[in-house]
Amino acid sequence: MKDLKEEETLRTLRTSRNPILNSKNFETQEHALAYLMGVYLSDGNLGTDSGRFGLCVTDEIFRDEAAKAMNLVGSKYSLKSLPPQRPLGKKRRFFLWERSPYKVGHWLENEFPNGKDHLPNIPDDLAQDLVAGILDGDGSICRAKRGGYDIYQLKVCGYSDYLWDLPELFERFGVIMHYCPGENGHNINLKSFVRAWFYFRMPRKQKLVEEYVKKFTLGYTLD
Repeated sequence: MKDLKEEETLRTLRTSRNPILNSKNFETQEHALAYLMGVYLSDGNLGTDSGRFGLCVTDEIFRDEAAKAMNLVGSKYSLKSLPPQRPLGKKRRFFLWERSPYKVGHWLENEFPNGKDHLPNIPDDLAQDLVAGILDGDGSICRAKRGGYDIYQLKVCGYSDYLWDLPELFERFGVIMHYCPGENGHNINLKSFVRAWFYFRMPRKQKLVEEYVKKFTLGYTLD
């Protein structure tokens, strides 16, 4: 049975009082840069010679969220899309690449001199944006049925070493993670994720988070 504090926390989220979840724009340049760090760690890349930041994904909205962050930090970029090309896959690909002077790229090079081997040390108030960038790329959330209840599963998967730092970051906020042997990833307890105000910027993923909050407060889903 849910305690009153827990239920009130989730109801607060449900009634749209959280400015982070309901803002289409980043609050400051620092929040945008934290998101771009997460984007880089998940699906971004840096040119080996130029230090240019780039992104190639199959979700146009994810690419456009990165572009919003680039706008706020004042970095110029170009966008492009390509139709599916066999044998690379059946999905359209969406590109973003930074234009000179590579402001974001050089900044990322300084933050990650050895590549995607660690999470950056950032203030607590930027952690949600960093995680949003990571999970928009490497995270997934799905819904299933169990015993007549909806079950929501949140996980992050990948092969980069930074993933091993995520449990320590989440522990600072009381978010529970479990390593999944053989899946190259971690399961994340969605209830603790929501209570710590973590979120997605990707609408299709965040929609499931908000659906979970609504059903949890009504008793239609398990913990």
